[in-house]
Amino acid sequence: MHEKPKIIPTGFAPLDFLVAVVMPSITESILESWDAPVRELAEKAKDKGLKGVDEFLQSSGSGEDRYRYGILEINQEILNRLLRGEIKTFKKLQDLKNEEMIKSNYNRSLFIYTVFHHIKWLDEKNEDGVLIDSIFMNY
Repeated sequence: MHEKPKIIPTGFAPLDFLVAVVMPSITESILESWDAPVRELAEKAKDKGLKGVDEFLQSSGSGEDRYRYGILEINQEILNRLLRGEIKTFKKLQDLKNEEMIKSNYNRSLFIYTVFHHIKWLDEKNEDGVLIDSIFMNY
């Protein structure tokens, strides 16, 4: 049995038919109407800098599996590689951060940039994609 079923059978055939036919057509529009306020809150949070982003990340909307916003602290070397287009995946970005953290003997003060990102499912690629929304300086 599917862990998160899209519909729950009621046992009443006419109702089950309506739910199976009508619900999928309106579900997407309902989800899209919920997405807009969350995106708007993310935009407003960025206007307040890192403090606003941190507050947004603590809010209930951003924590939903559907939205998957996050931050990652990076150093100058990683930023340079990111801007040159050498980093193509989020896993590579995370791995580089871990390598640089070890090289710096876990000196977090060298990680002076914060990447605000959004993980989104890409239907056309059948995988998660990471959209880097903003890069903040931690001064």
